[in-house]
Amino acid sequence: MENINHHHSSASPAFTPSLFFDEGSFPDFAIMAELDSHSGSEEGEYEEEEDEKLNYDDNQTQQKQIFDPGAWFDTLKTRLSPCKIDPESGADGTREFWTNEIIKLAGARILQSRSPAQGIDVPHLLTGLTQEESNNVELMEYLLECAENVGKGKFDLALQVLDLCDRFASQTGSPVQRVGYYFCNALRQRIEAQKTSRGGGESVDDHRKPLVSDAAVTLPDKSVMEYRNSVPFYSASQLAAVQILMENLDGEKRIHVVELRICSGVMMIALMQALSSSPNSIEMLRITALAHDATEERFIHGSGQRLVGFARGIGLPFSFNVVRIWEPPSAAHKDKLGLEPREATVVLSQYALSRMVAKPNRLEAMMKLIRSIRPRVMVVIELEANHNAPDFGHRFVETLFTAGAYFDCLATCMEEKEEARTVMESWYLNDRIRNILVAEGEKRVVRDVKIGVWRKYFARFGMLEISVRGLGLQHANLMIRSSPFAGSYLVALDRKSLMIGWKDMPLLSVSAWKFMKAIPH
Repeated sequence: MENINHHHSSASPAFTPSLFFDEGSFPDFAIMAELDSHSGSEEGEYEEEEDEKLNYDDNQTQQKQIFDPGAWFDTLKTRLSPCKIDPESGADGTREFWTNEIIKLAGARILQSRSPAQGIDVPHLLTGLTQEESNNVELMEYLLECAENVGKGKFDLALQVLDLCDRFASQTGSPVQRVGYYFCNALRQRIEAQKTSRGGGESVDDHRKPLVSDAAVTLPDKSVMEYRNSVPFYSASQLAAVQILMENLDGEKRIHVVELRICSGVMMIALMQALSSSPNSIEMLRITALAHDATEERFIHGSGQRLVGFARGIGLPFSFNVVRIWEPPSAAHKDKLGLEPREATVVLSQYALSRMVAKPNRLEAMMKLIRSIRPRVMVVIELEANHNAPDFGHRFVETLFTAGAYFDCLATCMEEKEEARTVMESWYLNDRIRNILVAEGEKRVVRDVKIGVWRKYFARFGMLEISVRGLGLQHANLMIRSSPFAGSYLVALDRKSLMIGWKDMPLLSVSAWKFMKAIPH
């Protein structure tokens, strides 16, 4: 993987990305599906893990309530191999471990106790820890052991370990303590659900409050604005995507954007701004937003009104349309898009495809619909994480590192904005953690997969990955570098796709795709 976080280019940007800093009045629905992570891998590309794929037999998974001790052990071992723990030096010269290094220390201690021959050598790092660091390592150790017991169905033992976790976990403490607090809550909910299902009550599959993101309700505006201004993951990915669209629409006067998930419309406002400042005289910009349920449709109409108002203000010929797609996509939906031969059609997917992973037939139908459109380009923004494994232990370990990266990032970047930080953690991150660890079946909707999995899946539909190098990459890097914590962010290329992350962990991917005329067999 090529790290370009500090890459500098003298090329002039195609448009000024100031909009992403100024449009705080538009609440971001897209952040509802943004937060997760991915561990680093060998240079150039990620190695797809054997069990990381899109589709599993959820009926079989629910019947077995899968927990494979070997898979749990191997996942933890993979996260620690190589065990790269490189604490930073604080202002006073002392070592400072970031959250995932604490998790790695805890995991290393567990693996050493179970299998000393693994060769994970960290004793030198375990000496000289402060009392808080020792407590944090112990908390993560207890948490991992508790998850193992939950997976094995040893609920009484798991509850005893959770009581030990409570000695250190805190909703208002360090990032490690906050991670512990929310994971303890999720584990208790899973234990309660599984005990109930054994007694003939509701099953784990039923034990899931609707995701906050399902309701298409936004976070309080102030918290959204503070998050966007403090953590540039989301804006940088959107900025890159807009520029990719611009590069593939060069010279076009009639443009049709099909959005699989319109979100708040901030990204489309940026596209309008870019088009209005381009040398081409745009005759018409059409945006068609797909509505997947009634609640989302109501939200989309609100976004559409904002887009119409913005287009009118800058004098851009504009049309906005909503297409209901509540049932699996079909040829009838293509007709409703109103495609015109004179238009250049592009497709944008912001965190939309991963939301369909739990419903593979719907996802496949959507991909067939997109292929039938034959767009000029399809731009995909997704989380770079593996939350789709059927094995509970595997999911737990992956989600723990995911949360570690985000809680650490929020602690660093929102230190002076405690209220907004707490809202993000308790309202959004907690929601996702709970869904991944407590829900099963179609109700487990947080099923992010990595770019390597999407590559293989897209290949089935004759899609070719195209490079995101160019102004899109430069704009994303520019936005990240504008952050006071730029040195902690990751901007890198994985093959032809853009990765944005925290420390050494990619969190988001931005990729671009074109369709071959025929699907290879």
